[in-house]
Amino acid sequence: MTRAVRLRRLLSRGDIPGSDGGIYNPGAMAQGRQVVLLCRREIDYRFSPFVHAERVVLDAETLAVIEHRTLARRGYPETARIEDFRCLAFDGAALCIHTLVHAGRIRPMLSRFDQRRIEPVDVLALPLREARVEKNWVLFVHDGALHCLYRLDPLTVLRREPEGVWKLLLREENGWGDEFSGTLSNSCNLIAFMDGHLGFWHSIVAGRYVQGALLLGHDLRLRYRTGVLLDGQQVGAGYKPGVLYVSALLRLGRRILAFYGEGDAHTGVAQFDAAELEAELLRNPFRPTAALRVRFAGARMEDLYRAMLALRVLSQEQGEPPIRLYVPDLGLGPAIAVFGVPKLALRRLAEASEFDHDLS
Repeated sequence: MTRAVRLRRLLSRGDIPGSDGGIYNPGAMAQGRQVVLLCRREIDYRFSPFVHAERVVLDAETLAVIEHRTLARRGYPETARIEDFRCLAFDGAALCIHTLVHAGRIRPMLSRFDQRRIEPVDVLALPLREARVEKNWVLFVHDGALHCLYRLDPLTVLRREPEGVWKLLLREENGWGDEFSGTLSNSCNLIAFMDGHLGFWHSIVAGRYVQGALLLGHDLRLRYRTGVLLDGQQVGAGYKPGVLYVSALLRLGRRILAFYGEGDAHTGVAQFDAAELEAELLRNPFRPTAALRVRFAGARMEDLYRAMLALRVLSQEQGEPPIRLYVPDLGLGPAIAVFGVPKLALRRLAEASEFDHDLS
């Protein structure tokens, strides 16, 4: 980007009564000359079920706060937490995909909201094997239908059918996740941009969040992705320093607004020039990378030891290509790293069914 990105604090912890635990991670929608945010408002940092969906109205031109209201929740389990609301307009309704924390699980669900209340719409029963903790599913509208971008690598896209069933459209490995030591994740619902769909990605590097832009083409495949545009090193205070978490995108004229949570305490916005952002994307076309797909399903450390010796030999014989090792538990990472296999990335065994080699 040739111009500096402007960061601006919109709401600080304590600005609204009952926000001593922060008001942050906003969803956003444009409504005429106003912008509606749906923020997570915490009364303190105990992370109890007493977390609120706070509807905040901004002036679209100045982004000044006009009013706010706590939404009444209807239809959720009494002890459940609902948090981190990613908003979009679809079929005449204001919807949001958000996290539901309940009964030892964390997973997204779909709700609708208005000026006074929020209530469930869809439990998002995706035809995929889920982990106990699931986050960062995002939505977008494509060809008149609601779509879900589940993951970036493997790129996984689903469509909601008229009867409410979710259909898997695309699940393709592309190697993007291999570039990060941490997890590559979605950040926010996608918006229309450059004849496709604009989103943001994030990962955690050296204890701080880093963010960049991505673009899906009309065929729903990754076409462009930038490097880091926003870096959590700019957040030196707050409950969690280093956390700059983009949770919503809006296009208002020549501006692209990226709303974010700051340090799990405050709400802010980064303002991009739309033409500058488009040029940055065009400078960074996405090219998938291939890798050897290797399976390991052993249960004992002896199995792992023998498999890693074999993998080192395989890597040397093949000229040290990129390798994706599919394991039953990503917690094996530190033990696997001891063997120093170059260009090795770990994936969950459940993510694939076809492999080039099996070390079990």
